[in-house]
Amino acid sequence: MKNIYYLSCSPIPSQKANSIQVMKMCQAFALHCKEVVLFCIQRKGEKDLHKYYGVKKSFKIIPVKLPGIKFLNRIIYALIVFGRLKKKNAAGILYSRDIFSTGVICLLNPQNFSIVFEAHAPPSTKLRKRVLKFIFKSKYFKGVVSISEALKQEYLRIYGNLIIDKIVVAHDGADSSQIPKVMLDQQSYAQKGERLKLGYIGSLFPGKGSEIIMQLAKKLPAYEFHVVGGSKEQIEELQEMHPCENITFYGFVSPEKIYDYMDKFDVMLAPYKSKVIVGSGTLDISKWMSPLKLFEYMGGGKPIVASDLPVLKEVIKDDKIALLADPDNLEEWEYRIKHLESEEKRSELGKNAQKVFFENYTWEKRTIYILKKLFDEKIEISGKLNDKLFA
Repeated sequence: MKNIYYLSCSPIPSQKANSIQVMKMCQAFALHCKEVVLFCIQRKGEKDLHKYYGVKKSFKIIPVKLPGIKFLNRIIYALIVFGRLKKKNAAGILYSRDIFSTGVICLLNPQNFSIVFEAHAPPSTKLRKRVLKFIFKSKYFKGVVSISEALKQEYLRIYGNLIIDKIVVAHDGADSSQIPKVMLDQQSYAQKGERLKLGYIGSLFPGKGSEIIMQLAKKLPAYEFHVVGGSKEQIEELQEMHPCENITFYGFVSPEKIYDYMDKFDVMLAPYKSKVIVGSGTLDISKWMSPLKLFEYMGGGKPIVASDLPVLKEVIKDDKIALLADPDNLEEWEYRIKHLESEEKRSELGKNAQKVFFENYTWEKRTIYILKKLFDEKIEISGKLNDKLFA
């Protein structure tokens, strides 16, 4: 298989889920490609990025230092990356999540590369739509990876026949190698007489679930609520607005530690609202999203109560893999949670979810699917890293 050069205009390390997805995908690609190199935005802080994200040092990370000129950053990033690749006479696959840097590279005549764009939302402005149209018309364009079927349909609505044969649906995933053995062999559930422990792991931005969790904690004082994630300021604001004695906040933890926390909880919550706002506060991703936490929960073999949203039903079968509840109906959430007081039901859902996860939603399965669908080549298991490249 060819080399992969992953373009990510996100700073690493970061507390955002996109940085986790990028690092995990690079690790998975490294199992099947000769060489994987990640170009990310340089940020001060953690030095051992592989360890921080709990990934193997099977791929090269090249942080790109930018001057911080907001409107020029992506252009400068693209020029630096392309210059580096050209200097080394590199060739292979350019795999990107960023529209503008990909558009710039298409302009630069990347004749040694096939370009793959991974879409996580529809283009939000006319300019983004035009840049993507230019990319899709490029002779170097190989395909689009969409994180949901709903997002695929939206891209087909916008671009029609331009990409109809070049779009692949690949939901997000989780890292199977990170799951502790105890969570694979047996489940640790609440002992008789103990309060049921309800866990949430993720950000505290609007729409992600903190609103529902705070209301549930008040209505269900017999249960413990545990929230892993969020900044100090976000936590203090929630505690001031919704004081509850039965909720514990842990703040942000590094990605490698999430299963250590998850193992302590009996039920996991994915309480997305009908609108999930990200970015500058205007982009609603509730119709298209493929949340990492859902697959992490499944991998951990935990029973899940999640919001009844159409896009989540692409993965979840109600009462088989998880229990679904209307995000606007708090009584329905209460009913679903109380239904999981049954240890037998918790065990059934947890085992079903874990089985489906290993069959379909590991990062390795995702990369194999993408490479076969777009390139139809025999995958060579390598995972070796040429340390001399870009030294």
